[in-house]
Amino acid sequence: METNKHKKLQKSRSSQACIREGYRFYMSHFRRIFRTTWPIAIIFAVITAATSAMPVIIAPDLLLPAIAIEAVAVILLLFLVGKRLRKRGVMEQTGPLKLQSWLRHLGMILIVTIVCIFVISALTLFTSLPTFIMMAANWQSKMGVLSGDPVGMPDYVLWLSIGVFLIAGFIQAYIWMTALGPGYLMKGSIAQQEKERKEFYKKTNSNNHHEEAAIVYRS
Repeated sequence: METNKHKKLQKSRSSQACIREGYRFYMSHFRRIFRTTWPIAIIFAVITAATSAMPVIIAPDLLLPAIAIEAVAVILLLFLVGKRLRKRGVMEQTGPLKLQSWLRHLGMILIVTIVCIFVISALTLFTSLPTFIMMAANWQSKMGVLSGDPVGMPDYVLWLSIGVFLIAGFIQAYIWMTALGPGYLMKGSIAQQEKERKEFYKKTNSNNHHEEAAIVYRS
């Protein structure tokens, strides 16, 4: 039954269907995804908390390095989670696609990617409001200290900020994972369309060969 379910998921779809059914796939499998990936999400949360604290608590000059580290962390998160989900059978093992296959379906890839980025950005902005508030409070306090004013924030704000960054990072891990559903179905759709394309050309060439043989025979 599980094999038939995977075969049903791996079929030719439009970009809209990949997006719609991809998010449904993520939501319907969320409990299993959570049980499988929570250790990775905790590690990602720690890295995110560190990168959020670097420009706010340590020094503003660390903003660009923090962004670079966060970008690498996101890439590793999606790679490790995808690998773990395939290993646990949540997603089917799929072979690599050739560069020509990706280029032939560039339109679909762009549409799915843009929509996923938009959804991730909207969810991240909504769930990161407490983080932005803590960042603004810490920056304002630092600017006041540099201007000669006394520290206007209690000592526990540092630990409160780190706690907020950790919680926000953990939530953001699962927000980034929402891209896995549409991406998984998109890759499966491309693989299926490439398979159908090869079968079509193989059948066409075979028919042409038979027709040529028949013409030679009649001659």
